[in-house]
Amino acid sequence: YNEYKSYLRNVVGMCNGVHCEYLPLWMATVIRKWKIRVKYSRKVKLLVLVTTLLGLYLLLNLVPSYRASVNVEFQSSNGSIKINNNNTQKEEAIVKENAGNSQNEYEHRKRPKQKEEAIVKENAGNSQNEYEHQKRPKTYLRVNLTDEIAELSERKKTRQIFEFGPFYKVYGEERKDSIPEVECVKRLNRIRRSVRLSWERYKKCSWGYDILLPDTCDASTWFNLGLTIIDSIDTLFLVGLKDEVKEARDFISNLDFRSGGNNVNVFELTIRVVGGLLSMFTLTRDAMYREKAIEIGSLIINGGTFNTPCGLPLSDIDLPTGRAHKPVCAGCSRDSSLSEGTTIQLEFYELSRISNDKIFTAAAEKAMDCVLRNIRSSKLPGIYVNVDSGKSSGIVSLGSRGDSFYEYLLKQWIQSKNTRYKSKYLDAISNVKEKLVFSSLRGLTYIAETRTDGEIIHKMDHLVCFLPGTLALGTLYGAPSWHLELAEELIRTCVEMYNTETGLAPEIVKFDYSQHKMYIQGSDEFSLLRPETVESLFILWRVTKKPIYRHWGWDIYSSMERYAWTERGGFSSMKGIDNDNAERLNRLESFFLAETLKYLYLMFSPPDIIPLDKYIFNTEAHIIPII
Repeated sequence: YNEYKSYLRNVVGMCNGVHCEYLPLWMATVIRKWKIRVKYSRKVKLLVLVTTLLGLYLLLNLVPSYRASVNVEFQSSNGSIKINNNNTQKEEAIVKENAGNSQNEYEHRKRPKQKEEAIVKENAGNSQNEYEHQKRPKTYLRVNLTDEIAELSERKKTRQIFEFGPFYKVYGEERKDSIPEVECVKRLNRIRRSVRLSWERYKKCSWGYDILLPDTCDASTWFNLGLTIIDSIDTLFLVGLKDEVKEARDFISNLDFRSGGNNVNVFELTIRVVGGLLSMFTLTRDAMYREKAIEIGSLIINGGTFNTPCGLPLSDIDLPTGRAHKPVCAGCSRDSSLSEGTTIQLEFYELSRISNDKIFTAAAEKAMDCVLRNIRSSKLPGIYVNVDSGKSSGIVSLGSRGDSFYEYLLKQWIQSKNTRYKSKYLDAISNVKEKLVFSSLRGLTYIAETRTDGEIIHKMDHLVCFLPGTLALGTLYGAPSWHLELAEELIRTCVEMYNTETGLAPEIVKFDYSQHKMYIQGSDEFSLLRPETVESLFILWRVTKKPIYRHWGWDIYSSMERYAWTERGGFSSMKGIDNDNAERLNRLESFFLAETLKYLYLMFSPPDIIPLDKYIFNTEAHIIPII
């Protein structure tokens, strides 16, 4: 069947006036229906070929309607067809004429949960409808509406992402073609090259320091632990950079955690350092990583971090003294963020398992249970939590300070098998759907925020784009099917955030709910090359096997490679990303190597590399086994 399909495609390639790409599929279907296989004789195969070619001859030469200069273009697998007459250049469409109105409206294409309206203006004295096709790749049909041209010209000034002229990869014909294995290998090599070059830049300019400043070839200190090394070593291992892994291992083996900084955030220390060490122990079974993970975990536990009435951890720790404390700032309260106390559970569970010491699990569960006890029925917690009482306050958000609470509810259920966390996770997502999920007129689904008085804030952080992946992952463990449906709606909005001049997403987008527009405020027009969208694309690809998620992931990587990379400085965070003259911020966060490039690499790797039924990712993309 495949041989016939390939051969017929070449033969019919000579046809004139007909989009030949799809005709071989039709003929091959006929062949398959007749049960003609390669094992049959050459005479039978020749007979079928002659019959097929004769049918084409009749189609192209004897039927008058096909002898006209007509171009037939199959637009999608459901059989929608665009017919262009070369003499009149007219597109047949379903047209509704409004009485007394000079404008014709037509519906371009019906999509599930998505509709676009195209407004066609008739020129005076001319019956021909004028329209422009937006320049897009050949396989996607997009219509640039005449009425939008003026608004689109103002885009740079307003930084608006117009939903009636959106990212073609979201609203255009979805790419359903799978990516050949050879092409996946090429993409893996390009991503591996990006990892290697980023590491070489860090090694040259910032070795032993936390954050790379690529353009000035300098470094920034945060933990004073060589954070990028610990955070990135498992990515180096996964892409096969053996020499670089050895360099990083030598550094970690000689690292003294007591030489670290003051006022180190416990949450960040746990997800990046403890998580990175646990991930390397999972991948290599090297006892050095196990010992180092237990060492830093014990330093956190023994520093009084959890010595609060409710069991929630204090936010900061001084590594030289090993003493935990609340944030050091003028007027700081005893409030911690929701994420800080509820995003240590996976790491502490694994610490207990590899150390045979239940102290870590006990501390982690006590902190989570303190928060859950104080969430009233049908309510969602605010992003601040008092470490003494466990009561929450502030806005309700799945973005900054609140995001990983929802992520770890699911993953704590998966890791602990405790059905209590399952019910709490399902209740939380149901409340999110009821209270925070909105859809604009043009079909973009997003997660809003709410103030304590119930006022809706129509904004969404890029951080929220972790949610589609979390929802999809939950369906592998028994979450309702509507979780996956919501995930696939949300990921389109996350990808739409990349519809900027550079193809990079801003930190935050806002929605003008009255005008149904998504826009970028000037202060939010920067990109840290965050991983949340590619994380969700990776998980959705693994769960659904839909090639579109890989295509979108590669588009995002290509934009990063094109605009955020220079030969002199390597990758960098960017500002002014919806402008032709975007500028580099001279900073590369450690999560770019730890998360963004790792998820992109795994996206094009075989599914048996870190399978989702055997491993789970912490919120910094570090790998922990499911026991």
